[in-house]
Amino acid sequence: MRSGWRLLTVGVFIGGLFSILLLRMWFLQVTDIQESLDVAATQQLRVVTIEAPRGDVFDRDGKELMAGTVATMRVFVDRQLLSVDQEAGLIQNLSALLDLPATEIAQTFEDHGSGSRFPLGDPVTAATAAFVLEDIERFPGVSIEPVPVRVYPLDATAAHIVGYIGAPGEDDLTRTDIEVNDRVGKFGIERSYDWILRGTRGTITYQVNARGEILGVVDETAPQPGGSVVTTIDLDIQRFLEDDLTSAVKLARQEGEEVIRAAGVVLDPRDGSVIAMASMPSFNPSVFSDGTITTDEWAELSSQAVLNNFAIQGLYPAGSAFKPIVASLALEENISPTLEEPYLATVDQVADPTSFFCDGQLLFTNTPPLNDWKPEGHAAVNLDSAIAESCNLYFWSVALAIWQQRDVSWPEDLLQQWARKLGFGARTGVDLPFEQQGLVPDREWFQYNQQNDTGLVRDEGGWSGGDVMNIATGQGALTVTPLQMAVAYAAMVNGGTVWQPRVVATVRDSQNNVIFTNLPSAARKIDMKPSTTERIRRDLNLVVNSPSGTARRAFEGFCDVGVPDSECAALQEVGGKTGTAEIRQATETFGAIDTAWFVGAAPLSNPQYVVAIVVDQGGSGGKVAAPAARRLFQYLLGEHPDPLRAGADTER
Repeated sequence: MRSGWRLLTVGVFIGGLFSILLLRMWFLQVTDIQESLDVAATQQLRVVTIEAPRGDVFDRDGKELMAGTVATMRVFVDRQLLSVDQEAGLIQNLSALLDLPATEIAQTFEDHGSGSRFPLGDPVTAATAAFVLEDIERFPGVSIEPVPVRVYPLDATAAHIVGYIGAPGEDDLTRTDIEVNDRVGKFGIERSYDWILRGTRGTITYQVNARGEILGVVDETAPQPGGSVVTTIDLDIQRFLEDDLTSAVKLARQEGEEVIRAAGVVLDPRDGSVIAMASMPSFNPSVFSDGTITTDEWAELSSQAVLNNFAIQGLYPAGSAFKPIVASLALEENISPTLEEPYLATVDQVADPTSFFCDGQLLFTNTPPLNDWKPEGHAAVNLDSAIAESCNLYFWSVALAIWQQRDVSWPEDLLQQWARKLGFGARTGVDLPFEQQGLVPDREWFQYNQQNDTGLVRDEGGWSGGDVMNIATGQGALTVTPLQMAVAYAAMVNGGTVWQPRVVATVRDSQNNVIFTNLPSAARKIDMKPSTTERIRRDLNLVVNSPSGTARRAFEGFCDVGVPDSECAALQEVGGKTGTAEIRQATETFGAIDTAWFVGAAPLSNPQYVVAIVVDQGGSGGKVAAPAARRLFQYLLGEHPDPLRAGADTER
């Protein structure tokens, strides 16, 4: 009997527990459901990212701003927080708020698609932002957020160095730190150093209700600004270089040339720092900063190719500006021109192993003669005067000496090897994007193109001494960039160090602490004889300072009025080489296009500047490029720069 009562008691107890559990489940599912839904509706969270302020870009002194960021407030629309029924009314309210046509806003909604989040309109004032926040029920799914905007206070100055930002492309979106609405570096420093300029995004966690109304901020992580770049650019010299190139283009047009553009570089031969770099015409990077560039604006910029930095992307035949490279090789390897009648000569009654009689024609058996640019010739020359007067025959003969003694005294591609040591045929490694590598042609390159019928070489005949002769005078298939020319000349005048150029010196954080240093870096050190360096410096001065120098006319009166050139100390410290590179046209009707060069250095006793200037389709180097270089060297050496005037048309 007792056990029966016990079982009954336990059964009643367990039944009571189940009753309580069932009652609680009913209460939660039926009685409390509406209250739970109401709570859930007011506890939705929405996490959005906040773009970090982009780091600034400064000149070499860290004082003048080249690119910066200003804080703005933007309207953002989040369509995940909108119902379809709400969108029509929201579009009308936004139209009135932002003074934009409702049709334009509707198109923006459609372009971004459902469930998207995007900014709308231009930056808004603080008053407009306050109005939206106070009347948020009229703007479901809308938030006001801080957005940094990129500004370029220098406008077109140094634009090809600084670059610009824009919408990410497909390759950008493969990066884990890039989102579709971001702005990324597309060109110049903005692209090369995008990884450190970008900073770290922040986040804001909003509490919103089911209608998309923001109820408050739950959490906020501030974005971390990107690092700020300090460049190697001297903006005073940069502005002068750009003005100088613009003047050179005008001068060439006045002289009847159909000039397309000009480019220039000022390089420090002591460490490879780019002091100035310009490609004209230029552009204003600000048109890209907010993504509102029009189709017509883009078409105009593209048609003029102004977005290309021709200082590192322009590929040109070097013309006679390449001759000092050949001269330095001749000095290093003791190569003399072919010493056969009628070219044997003495200079100043002295037996000079580099002597040569340059009569205007180089003669070969059963082939037409090769004519110098100066039909009457240069008479007796040696290595020094051959550079000063730019005697083609002399350098053709040096190339022939290499060819005739190939595989005996030296390898067939001795000249090409030397050119590559000085930096030609490869990218210099400058910290800017899209650099071109140029071309130093050789037998392998020739045979490949001939076998594959590329149209770049002749159909019949093999690689020959004539091809090497073309290289020796900077013609043929040889192509170089202005920066490569500056790097090579820097190596010749600094004793053989081939520097990797750089436009950025350091990167600093928001507290001005250095977080990255771009130290000078030598690509290689050529074991160049001191006597070679000394003689090349002297010969470059002869080009501008000797009576027969090809840039003599352009450099006359280098010092102030009343100071004769013989007493002008600054002129003794300047040297360079003119070049006129001929590009043959497809038909004889158009003849040849001449690209004008001048590459030089100063002060020659302790070189601090190497200047390379090219005027595309500008005519002869002595007539256009040398006068532009003269004016720039006057500025660099503290002389009073003269107005640009044409040099002699016949100077090469």
